[in-house]
Amino acid sequence: MKLGFTLIELLIVISIIAILVASATYSWQNAQQKGRDGKRKSDIKAVQQALEFYYQNNGKYAEEDASTGKIRCDAASPPIDWGSSFTCGTTSFMQQLPKDPISTNSYYYEVTTRDPNNNNNPINYKLSALIENNNDPEKNINCGPNGRNFCVYNP
Repeated sequence: MKLGFTLIELLIVISIIAILVASATYSWQNAQQKGRDGKRKSDIKAVQQALEFYYQNNGKYAEEDASTGKIRCDAASPPIDWGSSFTCGTTSFMQQLPKDPISTNSYYYEVTTRDPNNNNNPINYKLSALIENNNDPEKNINCGPNGRNFCVYNP
């Protein structure tokens, strides 16, 4: 009687282990994507709250830098980088504007409607981000520039 395993038995065990590792890796990556997407959504909501605070103080929404999607305090001020403080004058509206967790394709702020009767002030906006999970129920294909697929609008 021989002790040990046959080549077939070893191949079957190795195949089963490979399938389990592949399945665990896929689940881990999927969980990471969902976590990053959750952060993106909460970041967008936080920026939305800061913009509402700006509106309460100024009677209009912040200006946009149309080429970069960054927020401006007014048309003459420089754009505020994502990751920097959203401060206009002496008022801080947000300690730090969030940045995308992994991408340089950061969030995008866009004025969608202006008031022609009030100095063309911004009265509506859209914030967009690029989410990774293709099965996300809130995914909206191309609602923002450069493939951004998650958008919120001012309340």
